[in-house]
Amino acid sequence: MAPSLYMKGCVRLWLAGLAIGMAAMNVNAQQTAVKAVADGHYFGARQQLEQFLDEKGEEAKGAEEAQALTLVCDYVLGRPATADRMEAWAKEHPLSEYADVLRVFRRNLLVKDRRFEEALQSFFQDEEQGVHIGTPLAYPLTGLSDEVNAYNGVLYRLAGEQLYDQREYSQALTYLDAGEKTRTSLYKQGMCHYYLGAFPAAYNTLVESAGVERDEMAQNAWLHAGVAALRMNRKPDAQKAFLSASGMNANGNLREQALYNYALTLHEQDAVNTVAVMEQFLQEFPSSQYATPVSQCLTEAYMMKKDYSKALTAINKVTAPDAGTQADKQKVLYNLAFQELNANRVKEALAYAEQAIAMGKQDAEAYAESYYVKGDCNYRLGNHAQAANDLNVAITLGKQTPGGQLKNSGFAQYSLGYALFKQQKYNGASTEFRKIVEMANVNSQVKADAYNRLGDCYLNMRNYDEAVANYQKAKQTYHSLGDYAMLQEAYIEGLKGNYDKKVDLINQMNAEYPSSSQAAKALYEQGRAYVLSGRDDEAAAVFGSIAMKYPDSEYAQKAREELTNMAANIAMQDSIAAAQDSIATEVAKTPVLAAQQLFNEGEYQQAEQLLNKAIDDGIAKPYWLARAFILMSDIYRAQERVIEAKQTLESLKANYKEEDEIKEMIEQRLQQ
Repeated sequence: MAPSLYMKGCVRLWLAGLAIGMAAMNVNAQQTAVKAVADGHYFGARQQLEQFLDEKGEEAKGAEEAQALTLVCDYVLGRPATADRMEAWAKEHPLSEYADVLRVFRRNLLVKDRRFEEALQSFFQDEEQGVHIGTPLAYPLTGLSDEVNAYNGVLYRLAGEQLYDQREYSQALTYLDAGEKTRTSLYKQGMCHYYLGAFPAAYNTLVESAGVERDEMAQNAWLHAGVAALRMNRKPDAQKAFLSASGMNANGNLREQALYNYALTLHEQDAVNTVAVMEQFLQEFPSSQYATPVSQCLTEAYMMKKDYSKALTAINKVTAPDAGTQADKQKVLYNLAFQELNANRVKEALAYAEQAIAMGKQDAEAYAESYYVKGDCNYRLGNHAQAANDLNVAITLGKQTPGGQLKNSGFAQYSLGYALFKQQKYNGASTEFRKIVEMANVNSQVKADAYNRLGDCYLNMRNYDEAVANYQKAKQTYHSLGDYAMLQEAYIEGLKGNYDKKVDLINQMNAEYPSSSQAAKALYEQGRAYVLSGRDDEAAAVFGSIAMKYPDSEYAQKAREELTNMAANIAMQDSIAAAQDSIATEVAKTPVLAAQQLFNEGEYQQAEQLLNKAIDDGIAKPYWLARAFILMSDIYRAQERVIEAKQTLESLKANYKEEDEIKEMIEQRLQQ
C-alpha cells in the first residue's frame, strides 16, 4: 500500500529536520575547534579540526578555515613539514583571510629551521608586495599576535646582511639598524656606515663589534675603525685601532695594512717609536706593496738624522724596489760617500760612490754628485788622470740636473784644475782655474788659491808677466795667501836675474808675514839670490839661520848642502882645510845661536830642547860646545833651577882647557 501523503509529508519533515540538525552539529563542532584555538588548546583543537575535515571533507562549509587553523595548530605544535604545507595551502587560497598570517608563520618556521634563503625570499616578496600584518590578530588568533613579529629582528638582520653582501649599503643599513644585534651584524652595520661616509657611527659600531675578540672579523673591524678615525682626524684613536689590528695574526694581509697605517700615523706625529715600527714592517713584509712608502719614510727619518748606514739597511730590505726607492738608495749611497770623504776615509768613500754610479741615473743630482766624489777620491789617491775624467763627467752631468749645475760645482771645477795641474797639463789646468776666479759664488780663499794656481800654470808655461799678475791678484783677493804669491813673484825675479829685487820682495814678505809657513823656503831663496849675485858671506849667514831656525825642515838640509858647496868654493880659493873649518864652525854655532835667540825671546823650554839635541848630535868646535853649556846654565837660572846652573858651570870650568873668553864668562856667572 502506497504511503499516504501524510506519511510522505512526515518523512520529508523528518529528513529536513535531520539536515538542519546535522548542519547545526557541524557548526557547533567547528566553533568548538575555533574556540579551542582561541583558548590556546592547540592539540585538542587540531584533533577536532582534523575530525571535522575527515567527516565533512574539504568542500564543506568552514573547511577552508579549518585547514588554515589546522596549519596554525601544527605551527604551534612544531609538526614537521608545516612550512611546506603552509606554502602549498597559501598558493591554493591566496584570497583567504588566513593567507597572509600563514605566510608570516611560514617565514618564522623557515628561520627556526635555518632555511634562511627561503625565509629571506619570502620576506622580500612580502616587503615588495607591501604585506604587513596588523596586531593584535583577529579572533581566534589573537593569542598568537606576538608570533607575528617574533622573528622580525632575525629577518631584518639577515636581510641587512644579505644586502650588505650585495653592496647595497644604504638599504642594508635600514634593516641592520632595525634587526637583532650580533657581532656579525654590528660589523656589517659599521662597515655600511663606513662606506656611506658616516665615520663617527662607523668607528663606534666597528669597535663595539670587535670587542675583545681576535679573529679575522675583529681584525678587519679594528683596521677600518682606524681609517674612520683618521677621516675624523682623531689620530690617537686611529693609532690605537691600527695597533690592535696589527697585533692580531688572523689574517696576514690585514695585519700588513694595519701595521703600515700604524707606522704612517706614528711618522706623521714624529713619535719616538716610529723608526722601530717601520723597521718591523720591512722586516716582516719586505715584498709588500707598502714596502716602498715605508722605506721612503724610514729613509727620510734616517736622512734627517744623517744616519745614512741605517737608511741604506732599510732600503736594502725592500725586495722589489720601485724607481722611487732606487732613487732614494742612490741618494743615500752618495751621502755615505760624501760623509766618508769628509772623514778622510777615501777608499770607503770611493766604494760608496762607485756603487751609486753603478745604479745609473736614478736621481740625476745624486748621480752627478757621486762622480764628483769619485773624482775627488781618485785625486787624493794620486790617480790624477782618472780624477780628471770623473770630474769632467760630474760637471757635464751637473748641467743636466734640475739646478743646472752640481751643488759642489765650484769645488769640482777647482779639483779638476788641480788634477790637470798634477799631470802637468798647465794649459787645461789654467782654463779650469780661470773658471773658478770668474765664478760669483766662490769664497775669497778658494778664489785666491785659484789665482795662485793660475800663476803657477803661467810660470810653468814661462809666461812670467801673466804669472806675476795672477800672484798679485791672489794677494789682493785673500791676504793670508799673499806670502806664497810674494815668494813666487820673488822667484820669478830671480829667474829674470833681478836678484836684488828678489831679495827685496822676500824681505817684504818676511816683514808682512812674520809667521809665514813659507819662511824657510823664503830664506833659502834669499840665500840663493845672494849666492847667484856673489854675496857669499850674506848667503852663508842666511843658510846658517835656516839651520838654526828650521832645523827639521827640508830647507835646512838644502841650506847645509849650499854651505858645503860654498865651502868647496872657499877651498878652491884658500884651502880645503880652511873651508872645512869654516863650515864646521858654521855648523857648530848654528844651533847655539838659534837657542840664544829663543832664550832672548823667553822661549826657555824650546831653547833647552834645541841645545840638548845639538849636544847629543855632537858640537865639533869646543868653543861652541862651551858656549852651549854656558847658555844652558843661563836657561836653568832663568827658570830658577840654580843648583843645575851652578853644577853645569863648575863641570865646564873643570873640563874646559882653552885660554879664551869662556873662562871669564864662567867666572862671571859663578859669582852671581
